[in-house]
Amino acid sequence: MSSSFAAALAARTLVLDGGMGSQILSRDLSIDSDYCGCENCTDILCTTRPDVVQDIHESYLRAGADAVETNSFGANKLVLGEFDRTEDTYDIAKCSAEIARAACDIHGTKDKPRFVLGSMGPGTKLISLGQTDWDSMFDSYREGARGLIDGGADTLLIETCQDILQIKCSINACLAALKEKGKSHEDVPIMVSLTIEQTGTTLTGSSIEAAAVAISRYPILSLGLNCATGPAEMVDHMRWLGKHWDRALTCYPNAGLPALVEGRTEYPLQPGPMAEILDRFVNEFGVRMIGGCCGTTPEHITELCQVADKANSNSQASRTIEPIAPSSTSLYSQVEHRQDASILIIGERCNASGSRRFKQLLEVEDWDGIVAVAREQVHEGSHVLDVNVDYAGRDGARDMGEVVSRLVRQVDAPLMIDSTQTATLEAGLRHAPGKCIINSANFEDGDTKFDDICQLAVKYAASIVIGTIDEDQEAAMARTADRKFAIAKRAIERAQDIHGIPQSDLFIDPLVLPISTGMDADRRSALELIEGTRRITAAFPDVQITCGLSNVSFGLKPSARVALNSVFMHELAVAGMSSAIVHAGRIIPLVRIDGEQKRVAAHLIYDRRSNALGGTGLPSEYPDALESSMVSVA
Repeated sequence: MSSSFAAALAARTLVLDGGMGSQILSRDLSIDSDYCGCENCTDILCTTRPDVVQDIHESYLRAGADAVETNSFGANKLVLGEFDRTEDTYDIAKCSAEIARAACDIHGTKDKPRFVLGSMGPGTKLISLGQTDWDSMFDSYREGARGLIDGGADTLLIETCQDILQIKCSINACLAALKEKGKSHEDVPIMVSLTIEQTGTTLTGSSIEAAAVAISRYPILSLGLNCATGPAEMVDHMRWLGKHWDRALTCYPNAGLPALVEGRTEYPLQPGPMAEILDRFVNEFGVRMIGGCCGTTPEHITELCQVADKANSNSQASRTIEPIAPSSTSLYSQVEHRQDASILIIGERCNASGSRRFKQLLEVEDWDGIVAVAREQVHEGSHVLDVNVDYAGRDGARDMGEVVSRLVRQVDAPLMIDSTQTATLEAGLRHAPGKCIINSANFEDGDTKFDDICQLAVKYAASIVIGTIDEDQEAAMARTADRKFAIAKRAIERAQDIHGIPQSDLFIDPLVLPISTGMDADRRSALELIEGTRRITAAFPDVQITCGLSNVSFGLKPSARVALNSVFMHELAVAGMSSAIVHAGRIIPLVRIDGEQKRVAAHLIYDRRSNALGGTGLPSEYPDALESSMVSVA
């Protein structure tokens, strides 16, 4: 096995082979003897007709291809199970890599090594469509990956991807298989190739932006496009990737859009025109590996080799990358963490702990009603939805799975998966294709549980909320700015240095505590939060800051809560707060709040009693005012 594929991809433009399936269909093969009665199961030919498979590989290598894909597109348990061949998964995958390796060894030279890319297709069942589950898919891909690794594949290529959740699951399966074999993704790189339909999205509806953001944290060598369309239909998507994706790009399209001619599927794009478009991809978008998918032939590859030779003989300009803005995604689209005209609004009403309506819907398992609540929040302006099903006496993991599996398909908003239970968090993440936010981690139980939740964030490529709580039994919840900052610093450094989570994916929650109780111990809670937010933001500008905003006004009349929450959110935003968990419909602009209410809110927030009464005595940006009915407890 060669270990130099990544270096070769970085050094020059490479050419991948062309279509395998269409080449197999052109051969005279017996369904009974060659396919063992498993019609259309081309993977099985690796064990019954290795000569045919190797001959196809060699035809592409003779045409000049630098790499060939193994004939293992469907060599996983879920697909082979449809032919009652589940037990053959490992052997077929291993054999496919050995055949490709043999062909590459024949044609490879010191100056032109040839590489084996272990093909792993999308299968026939997708998690996001409810056709299978995470554990089944993980086991399926892991078995195929084991065979490809043992057979000598240089890389694992997860291709024709139609579902973000399938990509996440298969990457984790590949990493697990590599670990079992004593290898890492540096020894055998993992590549991903998406399929964007003519609709402009994946089969499950994801935009190129949503897909790229959702998988960007994984240790993959490259990202690209293949299948579904010809290269002309890929231009806008490849342009976006060329501008924003920070690793290698690949593209191997079909030979145009398929057409049905006399009952046969034909692909009309000829080698020359296909090469012209891919030449543009190489020179304008920085694509490092080009090749062909359905309908492409050795003649197409010969033309593409000329494109690569020309590119390699010239000095290739490096791409100027505009990094993808820190974001979360739904199944469908991307939402940036930093909003231009507002803070990131995280809807709080899908929470059994804080919403009576949601709790009642959960009790009777009114899933459609829960979806309606979620949609209402998006309509009111929420960018992200907090989902918490923690409810004594119920199966939280089951409830979370039920709720999330419905929300991801029916509501276009990223999800914050919220629970105190690790199993419940993971149940939600296993049903959420997009890039989620986990709520939350803290140090109440020391490093162990904190690390467990960080590992979930790594496994599912999620952002994570970290509360400023530690092991101090007398003062676990940080009340002062000093403690808020100290715990935040500890959390940020541990999450980043130990778990590799970038600061832009960390949400620090410095804790909102009520200032409406009338107790002296609570009067400084808001101003300590503002100061803590300011200090965390100054020290860690890339970190997101969030809070459960409504806690500040707990116990007040509804109208008073709206005013106090709205003023408080303004003050926090000025201090650096970038998001808040809140009812978006109950936050109003300052210009719409009565002047007296603003003055009273400011007095409460900054504890502007006189020094003699224990207050700060701080001046107000609003004129002084006496207490009003605003602070009367309901």
